[in-house]
Amino acid sequence: MKKLLALLLALCMLLTFAACDTDEPNPSNEATEPQTNQPSEPVEVPENGTKLETELFNLTYDADVWTYDAEDDFYHDEEYAKLLIIVPAEDEGYEINVEIRVSIEDAESFRSYLDSYGFDAYEYAVNNSYDFVTIGGFPCLMQEGNYWGEPCLRYFGRDEAAGATVFVEILGDYNSATTQQLLAGLEFTLTDVGNVDFPWPWDGEPFSAENRTAMLGNIAINSQWIPISDPLVTKETFEHAVAYAAGGNVYILTDGVLKRYTMDGAELVYDSDVAVDGEFDAIQVSNDGSLWLSAFMEPLSCYTDGTLVASYEDTDSVCMAPDGTWGISWFSSNECQKITISGGNMSTQDMIFAEVDTISHLMVDNSYIYVCGSNLDGDHYVFVYNPDGTLVMTLDGDSDWGLGSVTFVAKTANGFMGLDANMRELVFWSADGTYLGSLEDGDVFGTSYPWFCGGAVLPDGSILVIMTEDRADQSAMELVAFQLSGF
Repeated sequence: MKKLLALLLALCMLLTFAACDTDEPNPSNEATEPQTNQPSEPVEVPENGTKLETELFNLTYDADVWTYDAEDDFYHDEEYAKLLIIVPAEDEGYEINVEIRVSIEDAESFRSYLDSYGFDAYEYAVNNSYDFVTIGGFPCLMQEGNYWGEPCLRYFGRDEAAGATVFVEILGDYNSATTQQLLAGLEFTLTDVGNVDFPWPWDGEPFSAENRTAMLGNIAINSQWIPISDPLVTKETFEHAVAYAAGGNVYILTDGVLKRYTMDGAELVYDSDVAVDGEFDAIQVSNDGSLWLSAFMEPLSCYTDGTLVASYEDTDSVCMAPDGTWGISWFSSNECQKITISGGNMSTQDMIFAEVDTISHLMVDNSYIYVCGSNLDGDHYVFVYNPDGTLVMTLDGDSDWGLGSVTFVAKTANGFMGLDANMRELVFWSADGTYLGSLEDGDVFGTSYPWFCGGAVLPDGSILVIMTEDRADQSAMELVAFQLSGF
């Protein structure tokens, strides 16, 4: 079932991306400072106006001014109502565009709006730091921002007792009397059903898990949850990285911040944030303890004892070999560069992975370069190369499903192990690349639907895995860690 869900999710993502190329715009996350003042004096509802009624809102408007397509722009039922209504321009398009939405749903969308549009959740929920604007008889937050570069005004609010989120977005002349008259004719009709929203992150129950053992044939795969002091609450599902340094230091790159921890027995104990100059998304630690940080449009940067000691321009994401003398600079195509560091200088040579069409992840260890990506047919594999770029083997999944999106792979004592984030599975291969089988995340970790962000091989051969997972009480998503052993 999880495999089918993962494939359906991937299909939906592709359809969503395709929709971005249509004429219908999508909201931008760019936001100015939130605004909290009533924009103008109330305007009277138009006399002899046309009344539009739904289960969740009513609207009285001047049909000689405003128009909408009843088939494409209007929908309503008991749990969702949406209207897109415009003042047409003389030539084409619109002078004013207003979208009204009401959803009977949990609080996730509303809390996402808070974050996207510049409001601090704690200031909103606990300190009551924001004023409200009454729209449709309901108190809303107001924010001026943009919609694909076009200035817009947004109102949104949450009626917890009704379990409803309301949202109004206005493009065009949102301060005009015409706009204000439309808003004057809006009335939200929400019913108190006694709903109680899930907790806010600071009130929620942090993630926890029991140790588990799952069997791959006759091989026992053991997992141990590694608590992180000060749980790492995040809104970013994918972009997190981890690296291990000799001596027990663990570095986690999360939400653009590099954090150092001490692996104290069965816990990651917070030590400090490491100041870095750049916005990085990849991290490795070489054998001498140096940190290597990289990202697209950022220089490859080397830090020793918290100090920047070297910086190299004209690289993309870089995966460095453990000895720190070479690495692979890559983006998404199969045309990469092998970089060599010698005497503080960097040299490059082109390296093309001919079997690959698109790269999604790349890793380097003492023996191999692992290229996770798709071939020309769009099928996902892990291509294993020697350091000189010679293909050694191709790792595949089972014959029915194949692989989804492997985000980490490591050589183990008995072969190879990969984290298939899209399928939420651990995948195992023998030393010659033969597929041995897979285990679902729930069987290994007790998780429900995590995203595997990455891992690090520890000195004893076990693997530290980091993943994002929603808390059981829905209060937040956390970045969590497990230690794997047994293969």
